[in-house]
Amino acid sequence: MPHRPRIALLIETSNHYGRELLRGIKAWEHEHGPWALRLVEQGRGATVPSWLRGWRGHGVIARVEHTGIVRSLRATGLPVVDVSAAVAKPVFPQVITDSHGVIDLAWAHLRERGLAHIAYVGAAGFRWAELRGTFLQARAAKEGRSVHLFPIEERTPEADLRALAKWLRDLPKPVGVLACYDIRGQEVLQAAQEAGLRVPEDVAVLGVHNDTLLCELCDPPLSSVIPDAFRAGREAAAVLSILLSGIERVPAVVTEIAPWRGHPQRDRHRGGGG
Repeated sequence: MPHRPRIALLIETSNHYGRELLRGIKAWEHEHGPWALRLVEQGRGATVPSWLRGWRGHGVIARVEHTGIVRSLRATGLPVVDVSAAVAKPVFPQVITDSHGVIDLAWAHLRERGLAHIAYVGAAGFRWAELRGTFLQARAAKEGRSVHLFPIEERTPEADLRALAKWLRDLPKPVGVLACYDIRGQEVLQAAQEAGLRVPEDVAVLGVHNDTLLCELCDPPLSSVIPDAFRAGREAAAVLSILLSGIERVPAVVTEIAPWRGHPQRDRHRGGGG
């Protein structure tokens, strides 16, 4: 392995989870490096940058969101660690959030508040969002309960908000609603307001990812389960280091990182999640 390996980070900086991954990677590199890190501004799911094809680097940590990214990364011949749960069958070693753990925390939080009715709002195009809905249904079934699922369809943002409002209005009350991530939680809160429902008295909303700024911008502030993306970033860097050493072959296995235990974060507010 070279003295200062050149590592590309194909991770979006537009959300809290991505930034925490990057912080974790940097923390590991600071302790065990040095690495020469290359990060470019890009959105989630963006195609692999063109410069990677001729880049003389040594490894990649990437959010592998679709098969197009898989093909491009395989073509480089470089060691890759995937920090997204988007691909059903891993091609590279994956380090991701333990969604079963997320659901266990969310379920406990909502049930502790005496909510007999539980609902889930996913998002189109995200495999992990679909999985979280499936896991929530399985968790509810253990107690002989069911989960109300918001039907996911391709809609305009305005149509989706109207559909959410109608769906919330028709749910039995009071109801606890888990949103697959915080942006979706913000949309659920907006839909509840459009439907004339009280939060959290009629609808208690819980998000995932604990994007602090986004949660604080919600009205009322959104409660959120906290994944340990910082630890995931550190673990991804450690796995890549093993790949770079060539001493040990790392198969395309999935490493799941447990979320923070305890109550979902509300940053001193009383609001969205109840």
